[in-house]
Amino acid sequence: MYSLLTKDAAISLPEETTTPPNHALKEALAWISKFAHAWKAIEPSPKSLSIDGFIIWGPVLYEKHKGEDPVQLARQLFGQSGKYFKYLYPDRGRSSNDPGGLT
Repeated sequence: MYSLLTKDAAISLPEETTTPPNHALKEALAWISKFAHAWKAIEPSPKSLSIDGFIIWGPVLYEKHKGEDPVQLARQLFGQSGKYFKYLYPDRGRSSNDPGGLT
């Protein structure tokens, strides 16, 4: 039993490693979240809205519009999700007022 407790046999704990925070990723995710929440607040049928759509469309929007206010952009783009409509509303058919191709 003593040999299990000796210095040579002691189990070493792994050193804690911390990764530096990824500020760019945090910023992008916060922007996308604000956009998604604003869109959902406008949506008359929020239960038909799928979060997967924002996972797909959000990064595209962020890259193109990151300098803009995401809440204002949601108001501006509402009803114009284009090719991302099928991801935002997977249980709906194509919307007549959603022309496609917009980002």
